[in-house]
Amino acid sequence: MDTHAIIDDYINNVAAKLPRKQRNDIGFELRSLLTEQVRSAALTAGRSPDGEMTVEVLRHFGRPDEVAARYAPRGFQLIQSEFVPLVLKLAAICIAIQWAVTLPLVFSARLTFGEWWLHWGFSAFAWCGVLVLWFAAASWVQRRFPIDPDTNARPAVHWLFWIPFPTDWRPGEPEATRRRAALGAAPIGAVLTILLIAPAWILGHLLPAAVNTSWASYDPDFQRWLLPPLLVLMAVRLMLFGAVTLVERWRAPTEAVRFGLWVCFVALLCWALFGWRIFAYPLTELLFKAWLPFYLLINAVQIVLWIRRAATRVPEIIQKR
Repeated sequence: MDTHAIIDDYINNVAAKLPRKQRNDIGFELRSLLTEQVRSAALTAGRSPDGEMTVEVLRHFGRPDEVAARYAPRGFQLIQSEFVPLVLKLAAICIAIQWAVTLPLVFSARLTFGEWWLHWGFSAFAWCGVLVLWFAAASWVQRRFPIDPDTNARPAVHWLFWIPFPTDWRPGEPEATRRRAALGAAPIGAVLTILLIAPAWILGHLLPAAVNTSWASYDPDFQRWLLPPLLVLMAVRLMLFGAVTLVERWRAPTEAVRFGLWVCFVALLCWALFGWRIFAYPLTELLFKAWLPFYLLINAVQIVLWIRRAATRVPEIIQKR
């Protein structure tokens, strides 16, 4: 990345943590200030500015969250906004694990569904409160005992309530992280897409012949009318993610299309949740519709964060004024 691209990336990271009304003005001010600092560093070094020099200047200037706090302090936050998606994902995973471990008691007739729900089903939601308290305590510990700025060593008390700690900013890291996430999610998405085509039929071929898989059969109306567009959206999104992972230059031109497909997919799932019977077997229908709101909530939060990131990019006309 060249000097201007690195500075742009840094400014957009800072702007993402600023109030909307201040983003462009502060972005313009930062661009002028940082460009001048890079130029001064180049004069001192007696050479032209390059990417390595620019990154060093920006690291010395501070992490984007620290710079944003200088311009617009946000006060106390129970949990930092960047950790909210992680809390939701961990809560969904913990709930799914507790349900998966305890539901066999219902299918083996050792518990009725009502007994399971009172003892294990509803209590799984306590994980949400546990995780919120954990991240709140960890955030307080990290604020109270910050990392040593000279050695970057974490105090021992950080390990009492461990959560990921902000690292030094590096240009291009968000794009690399997205590529790694896409590579990891693509096989899972492909398997889920294939499984959702006809789960009862596929499970019937994977499981022993004596196992009854009729509980995974779709409701006929859902299978005929709503399932096909859902599968088409999933398949097209997978193909586009595969394409942009292999060919990076396609990422920006297809970003709006991929986002639109994502929103349509989530909207169809919301419609299915409230307006359709998805599975023919009542217990499967009940359990799936108990899990689906959490999946939709996580996606809704990620959509809002995507829109927020898109809105925080300092416009080119402002940057080059």
